[in-house]
Amino acid sequence: MPHIICNTRAGMEGALKAKVASAITEVVHQTIKSDYYHISVLFNELAPDSLYVAGKPGSDTIIVCNIRVGRSDHAVKTLSQRISGTWHEITGQAEKEIEVAIQEFQGKFVVRGGKPMPDAPRA
Repeated sequence: MPHIICNTRAGMEGALKAKVASAITEVVHQTIKSDYYHISVLFNELAPDSLYVAGKPGSDTIIVCNIRVGRSDHAVKTLSQRISGTWHEITGQAEKEIEVAIQEFQGKFVVRGGKPMPDAPRA
């Protein structure tokens, strides 16, 4: 953890995903000080009929970030803004079509490699 889950319309090429994943990983590391080993970026590709905004078919990208509790409000807000900006810069998608949500979990309830995660680094 962090898990950065990018829900976006199907069709994104592998090379673009790799570029986005690399850039988002760096943003997460710099902003909330997570070890690179703990940062995962996932892509869920949605069929055109699987995403609706205001009850109508949409093309928004919804990015959900699961992080450990313990960062300052400023760091969490900065993370969501930087991820949105990074997605926009790399994909060209309009920021009005990008939503980033941060969810916080207690590290002691998250297991990786068979062991509970340590407390979050201070950021």
